[in-house]
Formats: sequence, structure tokens, C-alpha cells
Amino acid sequence: MASLSNHKTVSAAPFSNDVEIIRVQYDFANDAGATGALDVLTCTEACVVRFKHGVVKTECTSGGSATLILGLSGGDTDAFLDATSGAVANLTGSAIIQPEATNPVYVAAAGKIIQTIGTATFTAGKIEYVFEIMKP
Repeated sequence: MASLSNHKTVSAAPFSNDVEIIRVQYDFANDAGATGALDVLTCTEACVVRFKHGVVKTECTSGGSATLILGLSGGDTDAFLDATSGAVANLTGSAIIQPEATNPVYVAAAGKIIQTIGTATFTAGKIEYVFEIMKP
């Protein structure tokens, strides 16, 4: 699977009882806007991940009714953001993307968080995702 150009890899090992904040950015200029999934974050060890929020840095546009979902690869693909909340009409400049659930999600070793563009392609956009990572 392809990855965002700003894809991050994290491990729970450096944490003791601390929480780490990770920022990852989707940028149409670097990542294009084709439909399909892109890796956002890879956990080399089991981690507990909470999606804090997203910030639309550049308005997302589409020639159709594109959707964006954010979740786990091979599992709950919209654990953090579903297609209704991630509709292109909601991804306007400076919009704050609220998580679907505030509960943290367990991500197994080698697990990935992915974003999936569906229905139609994006023609522009930049979004910064903010995650909280901790040991399970």
C-alpha cells in the first residue's frame, strides 16, 4: 500500500507512561487525490492511539462528491472519521475535523492507520491529523 509523503512510523518503546503527540499531513500537492487508501501512521509495536483532531489547512475540493475516511487497515477503516463527517463539503478551509469516537483504539504491532478517499477524487486539499500515542 502507498503511504502519505508525510507518513510517520511510531513505536511504544520510547514511552514509559508518557503520551506522544504525532502530527501527520495529507497534502494533495505531494500525495495526489486518487481514490483509494494511503498509510498515515504505522505502529512498529502495539500502541493505543487516540485521534485528537484534524485541521483543514487548504480546502479540499473534488469534481464529484469525494469522501475521506480515517481508520485502521484491515479492520475498522472508519474508526476515527466516517464518510459522512469526511464528505468534501465538510472539508473547508480552517475546518476542525472532530473524531467519530473519543475512545482510544488499540493498534497491534505493524498495524497501520490509513486514510481512504472514496466516491470521487480530490482535486486539492491539505489536512493535518493529530494523534495521541501511548503504550497499551
